Amino acid sequence: MKDRLHLNGAQAIIATLRAYGIDTIFGIPGVHTLPIYDVLRGESGFRHVLARHEQGAGFMAEGYARATGRPGVVCTITGPGVTNVTTPVASAYSDSIPLLVISTDLPRSSRGRPRGELHELKDQLGVMEALAGWARAVEHVEEIPDALHDALRAMHLGRSRGAYLQIPLDLLEVAADMDIPTSTTFEPPRPAASAIIAATDLLRAAKKPLIVAGAGVTFANANSQLLQLAELLQAPILIGGKSHDAVPTDHPLAIATGGYVPSELRAFIEPADVALVVGSKLGAVRTNGQLPLPTHTIQIDIDPAEIGRNYPVEIGIVGDARLALEALLNALQDNPGEHPSPAAEVAAVCKAMRERTRRIFGEAIHLLDGVREGLPRNGIVVADMTMLGYASEQYLPVYEPRTYIHPAELCTIGCGLPLALGAKVAAPDRPVVALCGDGGFLLNVGELATAVQEQIPVVVVIFNDSTYTAVKNDQRRRFGGRYIATDLLAPDYVAMARSFRADGVYAENPTALRDAISTAIHSARPIVIEVPLPPREW
Repeated sequence: MKDRLHLNGAQAIIATLRAYGIDTIFGIPGVHTLPIYDVLRGESGFRHVLARHEQGAGFMAEGYARATGRPGVVCTITGPGVTNVTTPVASAYSDSIPLLVISTDLPRSSRGRPRGELHELKDQLGVMEALAGWARAVEHVEEIPDALHDALRAMHLGRSRGAYLQIPLDLLEVAADMDIPTSTTFEPPRPAASAIIAATDLLRAAKKPLIVAGAGVTFANANSQLLQLAELLQAPILIGGKSHDAVPTDHPLAIATGGYVPSELRAFIEPADVALVVGSKLGAVRTNGQLPLPTHTIQIDIDPAEIGRNYPVEIGIVGDARLALEALLNALQDNPGEHPSPAAEVAAVCKAMRERTRRIFGEAIHLLDGVREGLPRNGIVVADMTMLGYASEQYLPVYEPRTYIHPAELCTIGCGLPLALGAKVAAPDRPVVALCGDGGFLLNVGELATAVQEQIPVVVVIFNDSTYTAVKNDQRRRFGGRYIATDLLAPDYVAMARSFRADGVYAENPTALRDAISTAIHSARPIVIEVPLPPREW
């Protein structure tokens, strides 16, 4: 159903977003986007979150999308607004996030005539075509509703890899009659019945089945179906860094692997006779090519290009993960086969892996215990690119879907604070904690001003050792301890937080950190907790 309306380009953007249930935009106004902002000013129930940098705005939109499963939208100006938001777009592509960037371009009269105009970019569309999964530039105002429909449809029905819509700024004030949708639904792709039957036969006959869960499980809202199938088959579930919240880590079948495959895990996996891979591309960051999957491997993925790309598979099931798992459950329910419980083996390998993580990260790992103890089960943790962020992939207990964010494939240092802000906008009733390193925090420190002005009460934990520790570790290991450019002069982060009109406190041990977090999550103000790490001998 559609309504025929007479709208200008700016009005068409907002009206179409509303039709698709989108009511939040992240961005910074500029002279090229003011017609959009003029429309936003009169839109009740539509929130604009004012960032301090377009990279921050993009990561906020990404955090919003990760916490909801719905598109996060960011609006940018021509030229530098686009180049500033490229990193979140690249992150969305890596991690399959429904991030939509709407940007202006120079007027149509300037097309093909570079004259050194304000915000002129050599090939703006080309920049985003190289980074986003879907990109389009419109030429006529009447195209805007359909272009937005196509962008949202591409991210909903396929693998969400970010989308970019470019609109010449003169079209924002050009009016025309156009069709705006009044009802919008996208039916996810259903798996082929023949593939379900073949997979059912393999799983029923398996003696030691194994499940590998990817982030696609959560984005398909297939978490409960995955758990039901695992329990039916008594199949251990391997969860990785990007799928750390796919199932509760305290479930007796769950194994949090993080981003590596240690010897204990390899020994546990090798006897498996059938593996079911759900919503994971089995990429190098997760497996390093060392995950010993059996010959009988079944892969479920919404993207046919990912079936068998990184590991050979016997059966590929293309389709929505939730629909595929429901079909397998229905087929196996009455006769799942004989599968002995692996609970004791799972517990043993989990214990061994946690002990290994403690040895690697030392006493500082117990700060993550303080983080977990200070949060309720539904608290959201955003882990930036910092040592304890990497450790959290395997060590931090997580209990509910959409409560853990750690985009470690693109591995963008400094993303933690803006991601947490977006997640908190999406889930205002849940506490949100960002785990940052001292170096990474400074990359987007300006977004503390956004947190204060927009009244987004996130908790930011800064683990401070005045060092780019991961890089310095590599300098020691690979270059014989020839250190350069990895020691940092640290500001007073608590004083800095207060200068932004946020709150700031110190916490010097796991117990103090637990108490600081448990107090902070009830505050109406953003809070920075500085945690000094013990000095290391380099």
